[in-house]
Amino acid sequence: MRTKIIILGLIYLLMLGSVFAVEKKDVLNHNWQSLFTEPIETLYIIMKDKIGFKYTSHDEVMVHMNIGMLEKWLKKKNYEIKDIAIIIHNHLKNCRFSPDDWKQYRDFKSRGFTGQFLLYCQMTNKIYDIENKIK
Repeated sequence: MRTKIIILGLIYLLMLGSVFAVEKKDVLNHNWQSLFTEPIETLYIIMKDKIGFKYTSHDEVMVHMNIGMLEKWLKKKNYEIKDIAIIIHNHLKNCRFSPDDWKQYRDFKSRGFTGQFLLYCQMTNKIYDIENKIK
């Protein structure tokens, strides 16, 4: 069942296409609020070629995502983890990266991720960068 949900979510992301065309320099000023409208945590992956994917596990406090499965899915689409430009997810109440966020970030880095790992806080409508802590 979980696999079906992941596959359906990724298909949905594929349909979104280049909706997320954002230059790296403009990332922190982009209107991310328009993407995070539901009362659940959602994750967006934006590739270096500006193709975007949305994923959620419909949970209010976390996004359940297996990076190994994501890596296999990306491979089928001729992408690799290193092709990801931006990973952004939201928190509904807490404006800090959780221990799980840090774990995921380190896992992505160990697999070749060099992009930005961002958090959108819905309480403050601000973006936080895990590396720079830029607001």
